[in-house]
Amino acid sequence: MTTVNRPKPTDATGRARAKAIKENTAELQRRQDEITTIAAAESYSMQNDVFDPKQVEEPVVVDEVILVGADLADGMVIVRLITDIETMAWGYGNNYSFTAGVKYKVPQDLATHLDSLGYLYTM
Repeated sequence: MTTVNRPKPTDATGRARAKAIKENTAELQRRQDEITTIAAAESYSMQNDVFDPKQVEEPVVVDEVILVGADLADGMVIVRLITDIETMAWGYGNNYSFTAGVKYKVPQDLATHLDSLGYLYTM
């Protein structure tokens, strides 16, 4: 919080500044709280949601809780990497990006390859 010296009665600019600071303090605190809440929600999402490494903007919707390493019916596997990979080519036209600690839904053969390199988180 900013401390303001009391302006002189003849200082119109100083009085206006002091009034603006007093009025805006609550708004600034509300915005800071909002930023903190958004950061916490993003952190929670990165730890718990499953993402597609080709399109990491939005999580993949799953109907049930899926553990890391679980095989899915469509030949995909849920993985969590221990390191970041910025851009990785896997087959023709398949480029993947990974962030450490985030769950991803990937093909079985890619999961096997990442595991053989020691990139996957194991419990």
